[in-house]
Amino acid sequence: MSIAWLQITATTHRAQLAEAVFEQFGAEAITELDAGDALTVEETPNSRPAFERARVVGLFAQGTPAEPIVAALAEALGRDAGIETNTLENRDWASAWLAEHPPLVFGERLWIAPHSAAVDAAEDAVVVRLDPGLAFGTGTHPTTSLCLHWLAGQDLVGKRVLDYGCGSGILAIAAACLGAAAVVAVDIDDQAVRATRENAIRNGVSDTIATPPIGAIKNGPFDIVLANILAKPLISLAPTLFELAAPGAPVVLAGLLTRQVDEVVAAYAAGLAFDRPQVEEGWARLVGYRAVA
Repeated sequence: MSIAWLQITATTHRAQLAEAVFEQFGAEAITELDAGDALTVEETPNSRPAFERARVVGLFAQGTPAEPIVAALAEALGRDAGIETNTLENRDWASAWLAEHPPLVFGERLWIAPHSAAVDAAEDAVVVRLDPGLAFGTGTHPTTSLCLHWLAGQDLVGKRVLDYGCGSGILAIAAACLGAAAVVAVDIDDQAVRATRENAIRNGVSDTIATPPIGAIKNGPFDIVLANILAKPLISLAPTLFELAAPGAPVVLAGLLTRQVDEVVAAYAAGLAFDRPQVEEGWARLVGYRAVA
């Protein structure tokens, strides 16, 4: 018997609000498309197509009641939003995801692509292969995109990297494929850790990536600390992430909205000096550097 998924689609001018509602109700996956079915992904480096009205698709586990989610969407998005619900068989979800997620390129040589997708890349390209899973994270969301762009521009050879809140493992795996000597990936969600391990094996970097319990991180301090989570946990984790960064190390913070930048910077101001925030579709990435003693 195949697993059925609840799929809810909101067509709206307020895509970020729709995403927030889906996240609030525990969506297993969120995909954003424009109203004409074109993906909101990069076609060329540093270029992103713009559109006014989006289709935001949330995928929920079997048995999730649709009514509270639909009501919350209607309240948040207003009367002009179109909201649809349907049931998606597991095999249909995988096929739809693969069709809607072409390979993405970040920087000059880092690619994220489904396993079955052909990638027209240079010989020295680094290709990370990820398929749909319950712990989602495939590079299409602006927060992940901002982090992947930053990683693609770094010399990671020989570096020790921490991915705090690893999700699907996309950042940890990209770092390992780009030459990091050792990567530690942790998450409070056991399912995310399992997904990271499986994805690391499938990308041939399982020997480079360790997944210890989140309270038992070893091998620090790290040359690079990545934390693509949310603003509130970033603020509460400031002392922890600061201590895990080596002197001079960059600490990359993402998952925050532009209006939350000042609050997050203030939480780290005593220990990190920040570059100018980088922004994509209302989301921000911060890179701060721990002072050299």
